[in-house]
Amino acid sequence: MKYLTTFLFITLLAIGCAGESDTEQQSAEFSGEGVEVEGAWARPASEGRMSAAYFLISNFNDSDDQLIGVESDVAQLVEIHESYEREEGMMGMREVPEVDLPSQSTVRFQQGGLHIMLIQVTRTLADGDTFELTLHFDNSESQTIEVPVRL
Repeated sequence: MKYLTTFLFITLLAIGCAGESDTEQQSAEFSGEGVEVEGAWARPASEGRMSAAYFLISNFNDSDDQLIGVESDVAQLVEIHESYEREEGMMGMREVPEVDLPSQSTVRFQQGGLHIMLIQVTRTLADGDTFELTLHFDNSESQTIEVPVRL
């Protein structure tokens, strides 16, 4: 029974993080200014547990940039993670130090790909709540965004 419980936990964790990261080159209608973050959301979590945040980052600049760090007061640890397939065919996740943001493109943070891990949340994050997440970039100013919590 212990092995079944462990297997189910790992499987559920992998499903929540399974898939591939996505960098999308844009067509001629791709327009904006600087680095923009949109579509942010996070999963609900009980205090002391983990959650994940997702969004799109568009780099409208003429030069490449990088997301080099994240922070929030809703978790003891906030890290940039990616999902990957391990040798055994199982999914895993690992921290990444930075994420490339090519010029004139969008990078998708999504379930099963790149995502922000909120480890040991400091308060319950319930459906309908919001919290602030600060993103730090190599060549652009840091941005603090409001992240809604939803199922």
